Amino acid sequence: MFRIFPKLAALTAVVVLSISSPAGATGGDLTFTGSGWGHGIGLSQYGARAVAARGATAAEILAHYFPGTTLRHLNTLDTEPELLSSDAPLWVGLLQDQSELTFRIEEGSAGLCFDDTGLCVATATKGQRWKFGPDGSGLCNFSRQAGEGGYVPFEPPGECSASAQPISADTVLQVPRKGRSYRNGMLRFRQSPTSGQLHLAIQLGIEDYVRGVQELPDGWPAAALEAQATVSRTLVVRHLIEHGPAAEFDAWRLELCACHLADDDPEQAFGGYTAELGRPSWQDRVGASAGEVVTLGDQVIWARFTSSTWGMTESNDAAGDEAYPYLISVDDSASFDVLAANPYATWVLEFDQGDLGSAFGFSWITDARVTSRNESRSAGSVVLSGIISGRPVTVDTTGVAVRDALGLHSSYFNIALTQRFADVGPSHSFSGEIFGLSELGITNGCTEITFCPNEPVSREQMAAFLVRSLGLEIQEGGTPLIDDDGSLFEAEIDTLYHHGITTGCTETTFCPAEAVTRGQMAAFLIRVLAIR
Repeated sequence: MFRIFPKLAALTAVVVLSISSPAGATGGDLTFTGSGWGHGIGLSQYGARAVAARGATAAEILAHYFPGTTLRHLNTLDTEPELLSSDAPLWVGLLQDQSELTFRIEEGSAGLCFDDTGLCVATATKGQRWKFGPDGSGLCNFSRQAGEGGYVPFEPPGECSASAQPISADTVLQVPRKGRSYRNGMLRFRQSPTSGQLHLAIQLGIEDYVRGVQELPDGWPAAALEAQATVSRTLVVRHLIEHGPAAEFDAWRLELCACHLADDDPEQAFGGYTAELGRPSWQDRVGASAGEVVTLGDQVIWARFTSSTWGMTESNDAAGDEAYPYLISVDDSASFDVLAANPYATWVLEFDQGDLGSAFGFSWITDARVTSRNESRSAGSVVLSGIISGRPVTVDTTGVAVRDALGLHSSYFNIALTQRFADVGPSHSFSGEIFGLSELGITNGCTEITFCPNEPVSREQMAAFLVRSLGLEIQEGGTPLIDDDGSLFEAEIDTLYHHGITTGCTETTFCPAEAVTRGQMAAFLIRVLAIR
């Protein structure tokens, strides 16, 4: 276990205290101040970077972030021994739901074959560009690009289940749509059983996959790279075990991608041979850890990793997923070590309240508060208050839901909502309605920073409210009213008169400074409804 983690505990406390009081918003009126990047579960990459730089081994790093687990070689496991010992058991999805699929031979050669019959209709060689897709008769065929004259189909066609099989050891296949190249693998073409659209996957070995994982910079410490390689291998092996051999994919899997996982899987990205180039340290650490996976007993764990945290990793169940004894909250104070060089140790993001409100059905939000925290200090429960369908509503949600709705870096955050008016706080009975009037441009308050919620409304103020809320075109002058001259809202008073909403308090006066009675307000509203 790490010897250096306790030394970093004090640093964590300092950082947490320093960001627990959010800075005021300068762009939007909703400010999130937080730390970390990602879901926070499992291996912390920046934490691993720091402790590796201080001398921790990959095994020590993994034992810390996945407590109770051990490292095992794949050939020592009793789980799916035939599957895991296969040369190329893994299918990685590259493209889904395409009308046709294009590929190019970058190096070497490949046989183009229909998988149901084993018939190979052509040999593709270096520099050639090919296309696989429907021929219009319910079958599919391979076609080769012939200059600017389009594609020449090769006969015979066959079922839309085929492959591009490398013939030479140096074969490199390029998929232009992805902008990437692949080697040591076979392209597999499959048709969705429902939509009839085509999926493209590459079939390859477990180590070939791990070499093409693109998660960490090559210049990071060797132990951090090796820990990441082992986690990446563990994750893909778990997918392999979960879904079984490709020949046994169920209808849902065939419909989704005809693969064990996609190359852009949310858990980790696969970049193929393109991602291998220029990364000698990564390739070295993949080779050094070849075959090693993280296990609990004889079972390969559900390995996860994240960029960094707020000093403690998240437990899997706190994030809304299944509880595992090895995916629990552990010390990640190393994320704040100077050697981590973590750009997300602290962050501030600003939004308009409408960005958050619209995601949860609010017309506008008047309050947003973190009301409980998980063991990791991530936001557990969040309460949002505001107006929905014209009524004040409170919604209970989670930090994860807020993170996902706004695309926050993590769910380790505090929230600060800047109030529009200093005298109308979130607890005011009509805070939502008052804020709504401000958002709609119906009022700017009684001063620049106050609304004066307990003062009565004068008749001239009421005129302004009605004209702005109705969006009436201003019509000035031409009325018998003589006491509105000089009123700040003279134009609005004249506009109400022209639309028949008011005839004044007498035939020649409006009484602009007098308060509006409830009876007068009833008359105004009935007349407003008549012109809507």
